[in-house]
Order: sequence, then C-alpha cells, then structure tokens
Amino acid sequence: MTLTDFPWKAPLSDSWNEYYNEARDLVRDHRPETAGARLAELAHRLSVERLGPLEQLRLEKLAAKLWPLRDDLAPLRPLRVGLVGNRTLKLLEAPLRVAGLSRLLLIEPATAPIDSAHAVAHGRHTAFDEPPDIVVICQDSDAYRPTAGLLDPAAEAEALEQAEQQLRSLSAGIAKTTGASVVIATIPLEVHRRIGSGDRATVGTPVRFVDGVNRIIADGAVAGDWLMWDLAGLAADVGHFRWFDPLRFFESKLAFSPDLGPLVCDSLARLLAACAGKMRRALVLDLDNTVWGGVIGDDGLEGIAIGQGSVQGEAFLRIQELALELRRRGVVLCVCSKNDDATARAPFREHPDMLLRESDIAVFQAGWDDKATSISAIAEALRLGLESFVFVDDNPAERARVRAELPFVAVPELGEQAADYADLIVAAGAFEHLPVNRDDLGRAQSYQAEAKRADVLARVGNYEEYLQSLKMMMQLSHFDKLGAPRIAQLIGKSNQFNVTTRRYNQTAVEAMIGDPKVVSIQARLSDTFSDHGMIGVVIARAYDHVWVIDTWLQSCRILERGVEQAIINQIVEMAAAQGVERIYGQYKPSPRNRMVADLFLRLGFSLAEAPSSNVQPDDADGDWFVLDVAQFSPHDGAIDVSWPACIVGAGAARRLETL
Repeated sequence: MTLTDFPWKAPLSDSWNEYYNEARDLVRDHRPETAGARLAELAHRLSVERLGPLEQLRLEKLAAKLWPLRDDLAPLRPLRVGLVGNRTLKLLEAPLRVAGLSRLLLIEPATAPIDSAHAVAHGRHTAFDEPPDIVVICQDSDAYRPTAGLLDPAAEAEALEQAEQQLRSLSAGIAKTTGASVVIATIPLEVHRRIGSGDRATVGTPVRFVDGVNRIIADGAVAGDWLMWDLAGLAADVGHFRWFDPLRFFESKLAFSPDLGPLVCDSLARLLAACAGKMRRALVLDLDNTVWGGVIGDDGLEGIAIGQGSVQGEAFLRIQELALELRRRGVVLCVCSKNDDATARAPFREHPDMLLRESDIAVFQAGWDDKATSISAIAEALRLGLESFVFVDDNPAERARVRAELPFVAVPELGEQAADYADLIVAAGAFEHLPVNRDDLGRAQSYQAEAKRADVLARVGNYEEYLQSLKMMMQLSHFDKLGAPRIAQLIGKSNQFNVTTRRYNQTAVEAMIGDPKVVSIQARLSDTFSDHGMIGVVIARAYDHVWVIDTWLQSCRILERGVEQAIINQIVEMAAAQGVERIYGQYKPSPRNRMVADLFLRLGFSLAEAPSSNVQPDDADGDWFVLDVAQFSPHDGAIDVSWPACIVGAGAARRLETL
C-alpha cells in the first residue's frame, strides 16, 4: 500500500468527467436558489475519487472559483487558512483547496512570504488580505537554534529552551495580530541529519534536537497553547527518502518532494476539518466478511473466522479493536447488515472470540433494506447529519451504491485483503480529531442513549411525561479556561441551531472570561441515560440597561427538550438582578440555520428594529427581536437547572451590590 496513491479513495469513476462538466457549468451560471446544493455535492463527489494528474489539475482550477460562492455551498464550511514558514509553501494552495472539498471544507489559502513568521507575529508584515481563521506554522529545524555541540547536556537543554520560547512567541504573536487559531507542524527529520542508530542516545545530535522540539510542540498542544499538525508522522509514513528531495530543496527551498503536495494537503485538511467541527462522528459497520470472515447466515457461529490462531481471524479482530478504540474516543458505533436480525446479533451475544459486544453498538440495523436506506434510518435514530457517518463494507457494489445515493457519507475503499482493512480506515483520516477531552469521551454513549430514549418515548406516548421521565439536569456556568476548548469547538462547528453563526476561536473565547462587558454562558446537560456534556453556548454584550445576544447555539442532539426555554429563564433572571430593561436578539439567516428563525419569538421576544448604533454589532443585518425584562413570564419545563455558587461575573457582581 502506497499512501501517495490514496488507496482509501474510490477509483476514478466513468461519471467523473460528466460531474466535472456539470459543476463547471454551475459555476459559470450560478443560481443559488437552485444550484448551490448541487454544486456543493458535485465538488465533494469529484474530490473523493482517486485523481490522476489531469483530474487533479482540473479540479484545482474549479476549486479556485468556488470561494465567491461560499454562502450558497452548504454543507461545505468556508475557512480562511494562512500558511507561514521558512520554506516554500505556495505550492500547497491549489491542492489544499481540493483536499478541503474532500473534507467538506471550502478553503481559501494565503501564504506569507518565506521566513516572515516573526514579522507576522510582531505585526510588521501584513501577510494576508483577509483575516484568516487559522494560521499554520510549518518550519523545519533550521528555523530554530541547533544544539551547540556534542556531549554537552547544558547546551542541548538551552537550545531546546530557546526553541520553546521561539514557538511560544510565534504562536502568541500570530494569534494576537491575526485573531486566528494557530496550528504548529511537527518537524520531519531530513535523512542526512541522522548519521546512525546511536544518534538518539548521543547528547547534542540533530536527531535529539528535532525530537525535543517535536515534544515541545506536542506538549503545547496538550496544554491548549496551540494545535498540532503531525507532519513528522506523515513523513515517517511516506518514508524519509521519498519525502525529501534534495535537488528541489536546493532549487526552490521546497521542504518536501513537490509531487507529495496533494498528500500533504490531505493530511492538513483532515486537521482543519477537525478544527471546523467536520470530523466524522459515527462508524457504520457491515458484518459478513467485514467484522468477521464468512457469512453468518450460511456458515453459522462455528463457521465464521474470528479470533486468534488464524491469519484471517486475527485480521478481523484488528477491525474490532479499531472500532473499540474509536468508540473510546467518542465515535458512535452502528451496524448495517443484510441479515435476519437474530442471526446478525448471535455472534455479538454468543461467540467467545468477539471483541465487539451488542452493548457497544448504538443502532443495530439488520434487515433486507438496501444499505443507503438503512444508513439514513440510523442517521434519523441518532439525529445526526449524513456527513457525520463513515460506512465500512467489504462489498464494492454496496460501497458504490452508498456513494451514489448518499454522497456526503464517507465510504473508504478496503482493498481485497482483510488484513488491510483497519489500516485503510485509519489512513482515510475521517476520524481525525483535536486533543480528546472529557466531552468527547462521553459522546458515543450519549448517542447510544439517544436510541434508548426513542424506545422510552414510544412506550410512554405522552411527550411531557417522557420529558419528565428523563430527569434532566442542566448546569450553567460562565466561560472558564477549562471549558474554553470545547466552547470554541461548539462555536466552530454548530450551524443549524445557531442564531448568528459568528465564529470565535479559543483565543477569542478566553478573552471573554471575566470581561464585565460580556455575559457568557456554557450549558451542560445530563439525563437518566447519559451525560451529554456541553450542549449550549450563549454570548451577550452588556450595555447600560441593555443586553444584546451576540451568539446562541445548541447541539442538535438535545432538540425539543426545553433547553432554550430553561436558558432564557436564567438569562432574564440575571438581567433583572442587574437592572437590565431590554434584551435584544439577532437572527442572521444562513443556508443551514432556518430552524432558529423563530427562536426568539418562541421565547417571548417581539419583532423589533435594530438597537441603536452604539450597542449593535458591526454586522447588524438580519432580523432583530426585543424582550421587555419586566414583562417576561418564565417558561415551564422539565429541566432542573443549577449554577455554581456565584452565578455572575466579577463585574456584574459589583453592579449587583449597588442595586
């Protein structure tokens, strides 16, 4: 398996040229009301197939024309990306646009001049025409001070300390001057810098220095100081002799072989997708010859291949090990099998060598419907969009049909050998993620519990009684350092229940902590079945006697539970305590947030003119609503709400004391 051949992508189809021509025509004669969704679908379809050099070039040209149409291309997420480094990175721009399409992103890249990272960080160079959402720092070891000499531990420690100071200065400076999130790439080790096996055991060698810098980059990502792109890991996967082209480096200062551009960009696009909330959340598994060898309906329990002691059986165990590892990281597991239900469940219940058990599966869809129909039913049961799913099936015909009917479902190629399946699923990169947090760990169980709630609702019948039976508890608190990464993640990915779709990265979120002019709320929800973690974020701007809601978003997992009613009750209670007379809310329409067009009306607001210019945001377009605090009647609900001991920020507390 060669990564540069993109073995996890579907083979180039006979329809590729037809789709390309249709997409090109839609770009030429773009009609948002009829063509936007189709163009987004076509752009994604074209990018997930195994492109030859000609197809790559043609799609790069098409992708460059999509940015002006970005408002009409949902579910593609627009993202401005800045590239900063000490080597030539300009060649990444065109393939990065294509790689973004395959990850449901519409990327507009911009590259700073070579070796201008410090100038950008200190505001001495305006590298980007528009403020980027994310800036990627990609430098090799020459950008940092090398060790002073061999066998000098003090000099090695000093060199690494200076490298860390430089990294922190660059990251903090670029975040401040651009307002963007910062990604730092780990450093691949050039082949000529590794003399022998003893290098890692010899103080002062370049190998140890690069290892040390990469460890600093990783530790900074763990601490939340920046995000990490593991470029060194990709180089190791490719092979260092294949990665580094000395001639091209001497000619053009290219940090890697130029023909690796699409692969490098695919790796970066995966991380960018995770930053934008476009990572996949659900793995849907076929069973026969995918999770075990053989056909359970024909071969029976004793005839299927699974377990230690055989090449085939151990290969299928690896698939199950991968599935369980993904579940451990928050990915929800589902089954989609053409089988009788009882027959399909038997190995999970009875086979001693099965690692996966029925309790690990959130939705078990076994029957005789086609796979596309079954996957759609799974998505409905979990209340997840189809772009959240990865479908794994050994049957090429089933894979092709799902790709044709559900183009936003990721369907990796698996090859002919079961031993390759797990590696190909990982190589496809659909489950790329940021550093895992506690909310991620509980997500799989939360989605799994969603199916159980549906069963309870079916039995109870009365929806109000159903809500009471859930025994929901919601904890509200102001923004804090611990919650900032998850808050930024929610703001970055939430599109449907999001009244303004304004985006704030982690740096901006942390700047709101303790700001007396900002009313910030993070909401967590739990019920009888699971802890959902953080499910809502509200940001309001505080003025004299007036609050203006800047951002209100919630996870679509908890719709129709009364969450928004419970939150507005608390907001109004806080506002009344602080002498606020009116609360304004803004709805800015987007292609995907129509579900909240009437949110403020449902909560008791009235349609209004935009507030006075001294309290309205710069982008005041859209519909405005106002709530008279004194006239508000609290909403009934089934949620028990709690706050920490102090429910207001320090600035607000001081104002309360004067009332």
